[in-house]
Amino acid sequence: MSALALAQRDFLAALFQAEGAGSPGFDVYRRTVLANLGGALSAAFPVVKRLVGDAFFEEAARLHAIAEPSTSGDLNEYGARFPRFLAAYAPAREHGYLPGVARLEWALHVAHGAADAREFDFAALARVPAEMQLRIRLLLQPEVRLVRSRYPVHAIWRANQPDRDGTPEITQGAQHMLVRRVEFVAQPMLLEAREWEFLRAIESGLPLDAAAECLEDPEQLAPMLSGFAAAGVFSGFELPYAA
Repeated sequence: MSALALAQRDFLAALFQAEGAGSPGFDVYRRTVLANLGGALSAAFPVVKRLVGDAFFEEAARLHAIAEPSTSGDLNEYGARFPRFLAAYAPAREHGYLPGVARLEWALHVAHGAADAREFDFAALARVPAEMQLRIRLLLQPEVRLVRSRYPVHAIWRANQPDRDGTPEITQGAQHMLVRRVEFVAQPMLLEAREWEFLRAIESGLPLDAAAECLEDPEQLAPMLSGFAAAGVFSGFELPYAA
């Protein structure tokens, strides 16, 4: 390890030691850094914070800052690894749903700040020869995110909005979600498992015919495409490469 890397490691370790371990000026800097990082996580994960309480969240945020230091000067980008941190965080083990809720909240956070949606060119799609239409690759809007969990995290998230009492409508079962912006507000939308798998295949770059293999009935494809297109999920398409 280089001298610079060692110095950076020691500085980071000192930064998150107990207050009073350094000079008074360093302690002020420490408090400022922790407050900024904790504030960024609080803004991105308000439901997680409500579920576990302030003290639990603040300690988790501090330990996360040590394990996953910010690599960007933009605090809006800080928190991407917090769901993974919670999955390995021993005090959170009795709350198995927390990482899933955190993944949903991060998807909402990213969707909110994503690039503007693009208008789908339906006229261009209509000009694609019929024999090539199932070979196109559909593209998702920049803000679209896909989240799934073996816990009912959508129900938990809804129950912990500011106007709710925290009691979810359901407490068991997996849920599949599409996150997108509706009137400039990022929102989660529940999907059936086959719908989620289809969009996941689209997201991975599979052509339409390959993505449709996850459907039980080929006749499900047309109404599904129509529904997602009407919801503004697709931004465009790419033609298949010439053989």
